Amino acid sequence: MTNPPESATPDRTPRHRRAPHWAAVLAAAFTLPLLYVGGSVTTYRVGMAVPDWPTTFGMNMFLYNFWNAPFGVQVEHTHRLYGAAVGVVTIALCAWFFLHESRGWMKALGLAALAIVIAQGLLGGTRVTRNSTTLAALHGCLGQVFFAMMVALATFTGRDWLGDSRRTPDAKGLRRLAVVTLGLIAAQIGLGAWVRHFSGLAAAAFHGVVGVAILGVAAHLFVRAKGHEPPKPSLRSAARALEVLAGLQILLGFASFFALWPFDGMPRAVGFYQAVARTVHQTNGAVILAAAVVTTLRAFRHLGPASPARVEGPSPTSPPESEPVPNLEVVA
Repeated sequence: MTNPPESATPDRTPRHRRAPHWAAVLAAAFTLPLLYVGGSVTTYRVGMAVPDWPTTFGMNMFLYNFWNAPFGVQVEHTHRLYGAAVGVVTIALCAWFFLHESRGWMKALGLAALAIVIAQGLLGGTRVTRNSTTLAALHGCLGQVFFAMMVALATFTGRDWLGDSRRTPDAKGLRRLAVVTLGLIAAQIGLGAWVRHFSGLAAAAFHGVVGVAILGVAAHLFVRAKGHEPPKPSLRSAARALEVLAGLQILLGFASFFALWPFDGMPRAVGFYQAVARTVHQTNGAVILAAAVVTTLRAFRHLGPASPARVEGPSPTSPPESEPVPNLEVVA
């Protein structure tokens, strides 16, 4: 009678294996520079430097010699080539999941990541063929969502997720606060895309106000995670990283605003250091989104619904019934 449950356990909670986890980590790390290269296309305003797609000036994209091309063509074409490389890496990761991953929902997520990277490529190409700034903004947002998904895949294959995690009551409301933080950051990314592609002083100012609000919420989330009992080290470290990144984003935002904003109403040529400041600001936004995803996932992994005994106060007459330990162990 004990054999079936033991044999079924690996299917529900497989053991941590280093190879799948590092494959997902490397895939996520390989994706991040693509966001910087894509952000550079917007920063230098060279999104239409190559006016055709999927060809490059009528030639096969992979055979085009761009080393002696103008700077704008080099940036845009590098973005195309790197995007294709990320697509190949995503295909390999998806195949890895189907060959070595026992969890069906992980295979589904691998397929979803592949679908998103294909959609991202089509969206970027359509942005060129239609010369659409709106599609360019959507293309940038979807790229950040894709990176966050790759980081989530690395989280799902990590030791912290696959280890023995017995959930404890979320007496401090960390799960809800993490979701609120994630929602604010997602909205901020959309607002940032609007500022980068359509400009506007009012939108930029509101973007800064939301950034300060996110820093405050992230700091509050970290304080709650730090004070949680029993301690949740991985959740606390994720919340700390989110808070630090949100603070860094404020500094990068000020640098981008004062270095590049045409206060006199005249467009300016973008210098190298100005471009770096603004593009790093955009790329760090993607890292913040990924950190918020990891924090939220870990909150739901390690914390369960708040115990009625903790919300309404302990019951001196029936302590056994006030602690639903069996249910929490089943969920974990």
